[in-house]
Amino acid sequence: MPAPRTFTVVIPYYNEAGFLPQTLRTFLAQTRLPDQLILVDNGSTDGTEDLCRAVLEGCRIPEIRFLRESRPGKIFALEAVGPWVAGEFVAFADADIQYPPRYLETAERLFRSAPEGTAAVMALYLHGDSDAFPVLAYRLVMPMLARIFPTKCLTGGGGQVFRTESFRKAGGFSAATWNYVLLDHEIMHRMFKIGKSRYHLDFWCTHTNRRGSRRSVRWNVWERFLYLYMPPRFLDWYFYRYLGPRLARRRMTQLNLRDQSWNRRPA
Repeated sequence: MPAPRTFTVVIPYYNEAGFLPQTLRTFLAQTRLPDQLILVDNGSTDGTEDLCRAVLEGCRIPEIRFLRESRPGKIFALEAVGPWVAGEFVAFADADIQYPPRYLETAERLFRSAPEGTAAVMALYLHGDSDAFPVLAYRLVMPMLARIFPTKCLTGGGGQVFRTESFRKAGGFSAATWNYVLLDHEIMHRMFKIGKSRYHLDFWCTHTNRRGSRRSVRWNVWERFLYLYMPPRFLDWYFYRYLGPRLARRRMTQLNLRDQSWNRRPA
């Protein structure tokens, strides 16, 4: 009988040779390794997969799966991974984010100690030294904000860890449901119908110094304001009748994430 698997880590990518190998090294350095690692290549042309295979060769992760999704767009890569997830928890990671050594250990501890009905634990996105005063202040404030706005997503997709059962019950990632930017917020809207989320000052990850202008993948101040203060019973209307059509008119589909017009490649 196969051993039970607790953590699946999923990383979709497109032309990430400059970043993904280092991100993989942060998962190899975890105090508790993933039980399953799934990498989804969305049509890369820069040899990312070969570099990943070299980094992972001989590692102690029990199951590593390389998938390829030819349909262009992150949402299709995320859709493709759904049937393969075998862990009790699934952590979605981004190719250009660094994860501290206790990332998965902390996620599991937060789930095990969470109130009943907790469907997700959410990592804070840090920019800079985790113990620097401004960053530490952010780490202290964000969990408090999450309690004030318990049905709102306050972090990005690279820091989301779900109970797999809850994730599947919510419908998973789906291009038919949402084909725009802000995939992370839309999936959490559906997850909040299943259960609660949890933030903690010790659960975080850090951005690489990569990203320049994000205008092509961000909502505006008014849309963010409405989202934050919109009563939960109106959020279906907000996403599918209001925000989605607005993003469509601005051509802010999830393909903008693939184009990486905001990208600042390493020197």
